[in-house]
Amino acid sequence: MSWLPRLWRALPVGLVLAWTIVPAGPAVAAPCTGVTCVRYFADITVAATVDPPVPVIGGVIHRYTVQVTNTGWRVGGNTAPRPGIGPDSGPVYVNLRRAPGELDVLFTNDSGVPFDCFRGGSGAGHVICHAESLPTGTASQFTYYFETPGVPGTYQFVVDVDSYRWTEYDETNNSVTLTYDVG
Repeated sequence: MSWLPRLWRALPVGLVLAWTIVPAGPAVAAPCTGVTCVRYFADITVAATVDPPVPVIGGVIHRYTVQVTNTGWRVGGNTAPRPGIGPDSGPVYVNLRRAPGELDVLFTNDSGVPFDCFRGGSGAGHVICHAESLPTGTASQFTYYFETPGVPGTYQFVVDVDSYRWTEYDETNNSVTLTYDVG
């Protein structure tokens, strides 16, 4: 068994060689500083309207129009952040949280990148709409038709946009709440 002592002496050399061949991990990018460093971001903005905005009677068809825009932002250099041509967005999810008592009637893609919508979310009152990506500078608009509740009162409809699989410039413009009255 004269080969066993040689094996034990060769083992540390083999481990050192193996560790030098295995990559240490992804390279870290240099910090972005100075007036020559400029970054571009996608940024999703949501706007919505309710029609008609005046009090309505219960049991009639009502609609929400939702517009989702990728404005794009330029950040850095020797200027303040400003809108600019940025990258296309990643997947965009729009969560329509309808008011209690509203009944789905129809959904239409009006313009821009089409959204696919389905009932879902954390409750029966959610409709989830999805688009794989929005190019910078484009807006997509869709209309959601519903039957108003039969009980008089003030109702709210919340629209949230989620970009959870990618980083956008400003997430504070990703939600809007609409209010209407049933009389």
